[in-house]
Amino acid sequence: MASNLAVLLNLRRAAEEEAQEARAVAVAARLRAEAEQQRLDSAAERARHALEQETKQRASATAPAVVADGLLRERYRQRLSAALARAAGKAAQHRLGPLELARTAEHAAAARVRQAGQERQAVEKLRARQQADQHKQTERRAEDAVGDWVHASPGRGKTRA
Repeated sequence: MASNLAVLLNLRRAAEEEAQEARAVAVAARLRAEAEQQRLDSAAERARHALEQETKQRASATAPAVVADGLLRERYRQRLSAALARAAGKAAQHRLGPLELARTAEHAAAARVRQAGQERQAVEKLRARQQADQHKQTERRAEDAVGDWVHASPGRGKTRA
């Protein structure tokens, strides 16, 4: 049984190491997803800033002398607004999709690491308990052997004069 527990302990240690490796992969994936989210948020912020600048310029500028100039500026503002909507949509979609999945995967991997650690600790405790029981049993056998030797030795019960 001792060898069975040793094999089981080795399996539990290997499972814990695998879980830790999977967690490291999940952490790396989350970090990549967060970096991508930051890039998307920055793009959305740049688009927002460009639209705000155009809106301020338009408010402070005089009315265009030619209607075509006014239409060009309005189309430019509409393109900026559409670019902002696309960038904000991509950022929101990434936040709710890949980033959330990466975070969920990391939490699941961390839970697997904790579970594998608990399972390994349980086997270690069982093995330690078994070794302690074997040690006690060996001591008892040694004591019994000494007791048997004393009882079986010649001269037991005779008094010396």
